[in-house]
Amino acid sequence: MTFLRKMRFGAVASIALMLGAATAQADTVRLAHVDGEGDLLNNTYWTWSEVFSSVLGAQTAGKFEVEVFPSGQMGDLESLAEQNVRGSLQMVGGLSAGHIAAYAPIASVLEMPYTFSSTAQAREVMNGSFGASLSDKIAEKSGVRILSYLPSAFRNFSSSTKMIKSPADMVGMKMRTQQIPIHVEMVKALGASPTPIAWAELYSALQTGVVDGQENAPYTMLMANLQEVQKFYTLDHHLINMPLITINEEYWQGLSDEDKQAFEYAASEATFAMLGVITAKESQDLAKIRAAGVEIYQPTAAEFQQFVDAAQKPVADILAEQVGQEIIDELKAAVAATQAK
Repeated sequence: MTFLRKMRFGAVASIALMLGAATAQADTVRLAHVDGEGDLLNNTYWTWSEVFSSVLGAQTAGKFEVEVFPSGQMGDLESLAEQNVRGSLQMVGGLSAGHIAAYAPIASVLEMPYTFSSTAQAREVMNGSFGASLSDKIAEKSGVRILSYLPSAFRNFSSSTKMIKSPADMVGMKMRTQQIPIHVEMVKALGASPTPIAWAELYSALQTGVVDGQENAPYTMLMANLQEVQKFYTLDHHLINMPLITINEEYWQGLSDEDKQAFEYAASEATFAMLGVITAKESQDLAKIRAAGVEIYQPTAAEFQQFVDAAQKPVADILAEQVGQEIIDELKAAVAATQAK
């Protein structure tokens, strides 16, 4: 497979090999996520946690043992965020900027629609000075630090009632959003009626018509089998799906510099593996969605611009009131710098 050929040696070895039993003195790192377990190709947070655990153990000679709680065992994402802030969970996988914004509003800057033109651009921006600076700011305000940004795929709108080709098609639709205020404002700006619904209740809400549609990346749709209860999928790319790997700041600051480097290296290897899997499978994911009977639509350039014009400025204006114009300008400058290369 192309993906496996391109993976760095450390990540390949990490997936293939498991560490032996940890020493009695091993420090336990509690890491929770809501994804499934046991399938490295289809449960991507399990991929991340397996690689991270293996590499961290190898880098520190078994000093740390990662105890993973998958499948929402420790609660939903809102609960995981709270536990991460408190420190009862050292690490969490899969929180969004919106979850972190409840504790550090500045994180909402990552929810500005139609900011990135590609996942590669998003990865370059977030792995550079802007991402590092934002992580420091968030850690200071919230008590959790972003260890890894995971710009994985674009979020798109789906519907059970009609194809969405422009914002005009969204008028009157009941669109499920995450329970994140800035997402609600984006859907309002596009003309639909936002309806916050918890992830665990989304399939049922779509199946019973409580809402007409939702917005998620292809791999996320398949993860919850939403292709079974949707008929149309529009590739408008309104938001980059950028889940986060977070670590409690007090725990982080208690690590030695050497251990911090080991955590960062293990996280980078795990991120490379997880994003590689997602990238390699993206065309397959769209094919699976289409095979399930969902009609997929790619907006024209003119139609895409209608989405941008409708949503970007209203949301940016709200963000400026909440987090200040400075951080928005910093993000725009970082994006512009990648375009200039």
